[in-house]
Amino acid sequence: MLRYPEPLVGYPEEWINELIQFSNKEDIMKIEKKEVSSLLKSPELLSYYKRIEELCALPEAEALPPMPEEHFTWLYVTPKKTHEIRKLSPHVAKLYEEKTFKQVVDIGGGIGLLAQTLSNQFQLNVCSVDMDPILQETGRERNRKNAKSPNHLVQYHNFKVEENGEFEKLLTPDSLSVGLHTCGSLALDIIRSHVKNRVRGLINFGCCYHKLDNVPGLQNLSSFAQEEGQIWLSKFALTLSCRAHKKLSEKDYDLKQKVKFYRYAFHILLHEKYGIHEEIFLGNSHARLYKESFGTYALEQFSRIPVALKHTKEELEDFSNDPELSLLIKKMIAAGTIRNALGRVLELYLLLDRAIYLEEQGYKVKLQTFFDEELSPRNIGIMALL
Repeated sequence: MLRYPEPLVGYPEEWINELIQFSNKEDIMKIEKKEVSSLLKSPELLSYYKRIEELCALPEAEALPPMPEEHFTWLYVTPKKTHEIRKLSPHVAKLYEEKTFKQVVDIGGGIGLLAQTLSNQFQLNVCSVDMDPILQETGRERNRKNAKSPNHLVQYHNFKVEENGEFEKLLTPDSLSVGLHTCGSLALDIIRSHVKNRVRGLINFGCCYHKLDNVPGLQNLSSFAQEEGQIWLSKFALTLSCRAHKKLSEKDYDLKQKVKFYRYAFHILLHEKYGIHEEIFLGNSHARLYKESFGTYALEQFSRIPVALKHTKEELEDFSNDPELSLLIKKMIAAGTIRNALGRVLELYLLLDRAIYLEEQGYKVKLQTFFDEELSPRNIGIMALL
């Protein structure tokens, strides 16, 4: 959209024309998930997707015996979190025993579901760090009710990692930290603290990469990246690297397509009829607004922005029903599908940079997938040991 009135510059016309021929929802949803081998005909487009698949291939974490469970283990725990803890906990317990760690530090753990599982089911010495005191107190109460014994209580610490030296006091060389989805710069604060204090173990999952925009030192961390020609990801590239890969239902898909059409049409309207060529942030709208006509949607958006409306609802409807506009937006959505396939590549660039930085600091590092991507899209973990 930012390239309008030439929004398709850089996208091969042959690829766009092939993708807009698909009308079956199931086929389009498969293409969005990069399941393309049985659908696409263009050799170049197939090669594009194949190369992305090759670049994003990672080893899976080894399958370990399932963790012990009891009736209360998953009380009020979401399926996503249940899956993550089931997959990750045995790896943490195995490292704890093999490398003789003295404690596990669960960073950004919220109420401490992972921490409590490690403490109760594996009898590990665990502490949980989070900046939200309400979540911490909720976790303490849950822990008091479910702990097998006073010896299995999690130690809770309430502070913000990047602003409090108490975090580094908590880390000892014999600590193993676990950051299950450390948001934005938190992952970098954790990594740097471990390097500084020579902490022996780290398992970290990044997320919310868009929060790294325009912050010096949070991209291209490694000397390798800096010396070999670093790539600076814009806020749009960082946002793309955050894209979820969960399976869409048909209902979700319909809404997603409607959102794209309305938003593109509205920005084109501003450009063509109001002379507004810069980006205007519209914010989020309730899903029910997209069940209404484009005219109703556009009137709602005009009420939010400092632009004087000069069209009737009927004129707005006529604008959105123009066949040329519909075809252009269809092509723009197809271009978006091509672009979105790069999200995982961008995420890997960021995570590989972190892994290489840790290797430069003397750590032995593994980068591998731990979770089912459909349940937990941010499933790539960095495991680093001294």
